[in-house]
Formats: sequence, C-alpha cells, structure tokens
Amino acid sequence: MYRLRTLRQRPQGIRHRVTPRRGSLVLTGQPLLPAPTTTTLHQIGRSTNVRGTCGRRAEAGLVGCGGLETANTNSSRTPAQPSVVVNPRPSRRSTAQPVTRLSERAVVRKSRGMTYDYVVVGGGTAGLTIANRLAANHSVAVVEAGSLYQITNNNHSTIPGYAILNSFLSTSPQGPSQPLVDWRFLTEPIPGIDNQQIHYVRGKALGGSSAVNGMAYHRASAGTYQRWADVAGDQTYALPNFLHYFQRSVDFSPPNTEARLENASVAYDPAAFDNSLGGTLHVGYPNWVDPYLTWLGRGMAALGITESKVGFNTGILSGFSSYVTSTINNPDGALRASSQTAFLSPDRCQMNLQVYPQTLAKRITFDDNKAANSVVISTDGFDYALSASKEVIVSAGVIQSPQLLMVSGVGPKDTLDQFDIPIVQELPGVGQNLWDQQAFAITNEVNLPTEGELLEPSNLPATEAEYHANGTGPLSSVDGYIGFEKFNQDVLSNLSPDTQSALQAFPEDWPEIEYLNGATQFKNGSNFAGISAALVAPLSRGYVSIRSNTMLDPPVIQPGWFADQRDREVAILAFRRLRQIWGAISDVTVGPEAMPGANVTSDDAIFEYIKSSSVSMWHSSATCAMGMQNDTNAVVDAKGSVFGVKNLRVVDISAFPFALPGHPQASVYALAEKIAEDVLEGA
Repeated sequence: MYRLRTLRQRPQGIRHRVTPRRGSLVLTGQPLLPAPTTTTLHQIGRSTNVRGTCGRRAEAGLVGCGGLETANTNSSRTPAQPSVVVNPRPSRRSTAQPVTRLSERAVVRKSRGMTYDYVVVGGGTAGLTIANRLAANHSVAVVEAGSLYQITNNNHSTIPGYAILNSFLSTSPQGPSQPLVDWRFLTEPIPGIDNQQIHYVRGKALGGSSAVNGMAYHRASAGTYQRWADVAGDQTYALPNFLHYFQRSVDFSPPNTEARLENASVAYDPAAFDNSLGGTLHVGYPNWVDPYLTWLGRGMAALGITESKVGFNTGILSGFSSYVTSTINNPDGALRASSQTAFLSPDRCQMNLQVYPQTLAKRITFDDNKAANSVVISTDGFDYALSASKEVIVSAGVIQSPQLLMVSGVGPKDTLDQFDIPIVQELPGVGQNLWDQQAFAITNEVNLPTEGELLEPSNLPATEAEYHANGTGPLSSVDGYIGFEKFNQDVLSNLSPDTQSALQAFPEDWPEIEYLNGATQFKNGSNFAGISAALVAPLSRGYVSIRSNTMLDPPVIQPGWFADQRDREVAILAFRRLRQIWGAISDVTVGPEAMPGANVTSDDAIFEYIKSSSVSMWHSSATCAMGMQNDTNAVVDAKGSVFGVKNLRVVDISAFPFALPGHPQASVYALAEKIAEDVLEGA
C-alpha cells in the first residue's frame, strides 16, 4: 500500500457522500460505520457484484455464486431484517438474468452436517481466487468473518480516491476504527521502536486485504522468483514459468492518455499481460495523476534511478522508477477491483461455490491419520462444522493462518503445550519468520496543486462531478509513482562490512529501498507533499503466536521492527537519500523542510525520527513459510501442503518463503492460481 502518511495518525477520512458515476454502487443513507441492518442498493452495471444468485441455496444460510444471506451479527439476535434490493444490469460477460433479491437474515438454521469437497477458510485475495477455480469441478465452501465491503465500508472502499484516505488505516492505536472491514489487531510492544505498539491493519471482508489495500499491482524481480523456486524446490516459481499464473487472473486496460496529464505518460510492456486468457481482475493505470508526482522521476534520477521503459510487471525493478498499475476497474466507473469483484460476482463464480459470511473459523479437525476433515465455525455465536471430503485450504492471511493452525494443534510444541492444545503435528516454523516492511517520509511544502487541495470541501463538488461524469479526477486514482534502488558499491560503502555482506546475500536484482509518493495535505492555504522510503530487504524478523487455545482471542503479533541493528543503518542511509531526491526538485519546494526539519542531521536524531514516524507497508509475509521438507522452519511445500498432515494446505501470503520487494498483491493472486492448478491436477 503506497501513499504513506508521515505521521502514524492519518487525517480523518472524508465523510462526504459522493454518488459514483454509472457502473458503480450507490449506498443510500449509509453511515461511515454502518450496523449490519437494512441497506438499499441501486446497482447500475457489474461493478458491485452483489446481484443475486445463480447457484442453489445451501441449507446453512448462504446462497452460492455471489448471492449472500448475511448473518445478523447483533448480540441481541434481532429478527430478520427487510431485504437488500439490487437492481442489476446484465454483464457484458454474461447474458444470464440473476435473481434480484438478497435476504439479510441469520445464517444458522439448518447447517449441521454440511459436506463440501473443499472448505476454504478466508474469503480474501487468495481465498476467493482458489475457491473460484476449484468450484469449476468441485463443491466449495468459503468461510469469511467479514461481509461485502461495498455495504460495510461503502464508498470508502469502492472509490479509489476515498479508499486511500481511510483513517482506520492509521498505525496509531488511538486512530479511528472500522471494525466491519478491519480486525483491529494491536501488536505487542516493539523493542526496536522504543516499545511502541501499533494498530496492525488486516482486511476483514469478502476480498480480504484486497478490499482495503492501496491497490498497487506489480511483480517482483526475476531474481526474487528464482530464489523462491530454489527455496521451494519447484522451478514453477521462476518468473518465466510463473508468468502464466499472473496473466491468468488479469484483465488489463492500457492507460487512458486523454484523461492523464500530458507529462504523465506511461511506458509499459504489453506482453506482460494476456487478456486472451479471460482474466477477470481489472488492472490498469489510474485516470488521474497528482501534479507533484510528475516531479518524482526527476528527483529519483538524481540517485541514478531512471524511468522504466517497460514498467514493473516484467521482472525488472532495481534502478528504475515508474507509475504503478493498480487494481482499478477503469472501463466500468473507476472503482476498486478486488478478489470479490473478480471471482465472486454471479457471472464469474461457479454454481458449486457457497460462501459463509460473518462467520469465524474456530478450529480444523483431523482424523486418526492426521487428515484434515472439517472446520468448526461460528455464526452469531452458533457453532457448527463444515466437513471437507477432500481438503481444507487455509487462506486466512499472514496473521490468522498461523493462528488457526496453532489452535488446531499444528505448530511449535512449546506453544501448544502452554495452552494444553493436543498436538496433531509439531511444526516449529508456524508463526515464525515474519518479514515486515516499514517506511518513513520527508515532507515539504510545494508550489503545486495536490490531491489534498482538490479534496478540500470547497473543491470537492467539482471533483465529485468530474468523477461522476467521466470516472476521472482525484477520486478515480491512487496515483502511485515508485522507484527501486539497489545500492551500488559507492553507496554500500556508507554501511558497515557486516551490513554490506548481509545485503549482498540477496539476489543481485533485489533492491534494498523502494521510494514512493507519500501523502499530500492542504493546510492553511498551502500544499504539502511527502516522499517515502521503504525497507524492502529487511533483516529483522518477527513472529505471530497465540495467547489462548481459541480464535476468539486476538493473536500475539510481534513485527520485530529494527530488531536487527543492520536495518537501522539502512534506514538512516535511505533517509539521507530521500533528502537527495528532494534536493533535486527544489524548484517545486517552498521554504525549509517541513518534517522532520533541516535541523535533524545526526544519525541518532535521524533514527529517533524514523522510530517515531515509521509505518507498516502492510506487506508482512512468510509466517507459514514455503520450503523443502529438510528445512525445519518450513511449514508448507511447493504445492501449499502442510508438512506432517494430510488434506491441509495454506494458500495466501503467509505461505511466501519471504517478503517480496515491492507490493505483493499480484504475487498472491498468482500463488492462488498456481496452487489451484496443483489441486485440480491431483497434486
């Protein structure tokens, strides 16, 4: 997620209601933090993907293929509410006429004894992707604690310009909350930042974190995927072989040159995408660019980072900068595209797919042969089980996938013994090896108009009108511009020999730093803009653990920021490089450095600022790390199968062997596509 705020406390998200243009979702009378009660939707076009059912009703509550009977989560268990009404327009991809009424009532009536071929825990980025693919030939249940983000977070998720300003994305524990789409996790005190705790955002919705992220979509470096292939013992993960799985999901739209600024042209390689494969995840370049972004390429050039001629989807990152492709549905209203819009709409999902929303997975059960055979779930306080005749697939994310394994008896022996959890399989790597990327910014006043100014209340009506009419302007965009630096020998010489050696152990095309546009702000008649640096080759490691034997209690999260002192060296060097970027574009700055201020010059002072202002990139990975069986810290093999047990896989970012440089969303989709194929081929 890009556009990082300088401070942990993000400014309050815009609450002004805007009616999206044709092809989008209109939420009538919906508060920012809505209760799960009656909501009226008017859907014009296919972008909301909540248009009814094309599958049979499951006995337990939920309707298949995109139609939801959502659980009423009020503790008083109120009677059934009036219907959610949807007015559909047929999709360009389907001539089917879906049912037009969705009930919002309790999910729990006749759910005992339900059996599916596959039970997928987590309806997020990977979960909905693999569920959709498997449902082509098998019965599949998806268990998701959240619901439709179009209802629970409305325009603040669906409209890109609003979504990126969501105040609940703050890492401040005191920040505003949105518990309907975020788990509201709080970390343990982090020693590396003076024992501060941070709010650790994790998506809770159909779509998972793809429903709340910054929408950046790009691939890592070729050397990164080669390292993945070597660690996993499967050359399918080498980029020439893995590329097909990236392409399979995506419906790519070229940049709209008429909508973008003339000096914001995009160079990209069309061969990176293949729309003939029928992908349904919309990926393209935003229809609007913040004017200050047009200067970032010039600033990064001062570091030897030149503008890419092929973009960031070809396996080349280091030494280049580029505008970033994003998961935005530009052809149909410039709305967020997510795994829910791509894989759960009636014209895209399968007859055999059933979703259990607002339902918590509590435990996986195993038979005497250590074969996973069911998932115990809870809807509105009612516990029941979904049986899996073939496999259970865990796609609960980097935090809750290891948590679910541990409370089910798969994990480190000492942890399981501590909470009297019967051991099914001792796996010391479960929850360990957490890679996280943190970032910080330098902010200056600029003499350019910025998104912050255009979203001011006095300017907002015109901004809304442009978006409503054309799907353009600031509300249509997350306007990302990023660059990657692999330190050359001259730059490396500023670091200790030990740090140099550690960084040189990464693949030669794996960058150490990502530079990206930070937040903009309009204050007292002046525009301010940030440029951020993120550590994308971190040496510190954290962990996830449990504090009890139940999923009802939040997990233990220790990101481990700056636990390795070598990260401190790299961060200070990156901060100084940020100042070089700003120095190269002094034509657009006004006055002295706004934050942290020109008087912050010593290493100690710089690092104090970094500790106080660092935020997470929300790219944490590898807590159920992929590897080979002789690796004692590996949790899953190259096909996602959990070592030591049967019929159980983990398919999400927790199964990455490490965090990838840059933004991981594209690779999560590709992993799900690859493992889905493995499952269907009987691996």
